[in-house]
Amino acid sequence: MLLLLESAMPLELLLSLFPLALTYPAWQFQQRLNPPLSNVRLMLFRCGLWVSIACSLMVLSSWFNPFPLLPDGHGGYSNIRNSMLFDAGLFTAFLTVGLAIFGQGRSRLLLTASGVVLAFAAFAALL
Repeated sequence: MLLLLESAMPLELLLSLFPLALTYPAWQFQQRLNPPLSNVRLMLFRCGLWVSIACSLMVLSSWFNPFPLLPDGHGGYSNIRNSMLFDAGLFTAFLTVGLAIFGQGRSRLLLTASGVVLAFAAFAALL
């Protein structure tokens, strides 16, 4: 069983880092826009880029279950901190999609795709 878990780690790592492969080109396309975005739209879109990176790190850490099981007071154990990490990752994935609206053209599409992939990766980490 341990061998099976160790062999799945590279797949989990790739699934968690794949959205970053969409975030970087979104940033590149945003840099090349002519005419550039207004200051408010640019700031909100860049916030979406940063949120996407933070979400990717949260989802990546969800795969590895960094927090130990805690006694729940009823004779069992709880994994509440990992649940909170999942909730934060899922919220930031949806926030990424929301902030992608402020982009334009390909950068908007790439950041939206990154947020959607992050949401799926967060749900996959929960399983």
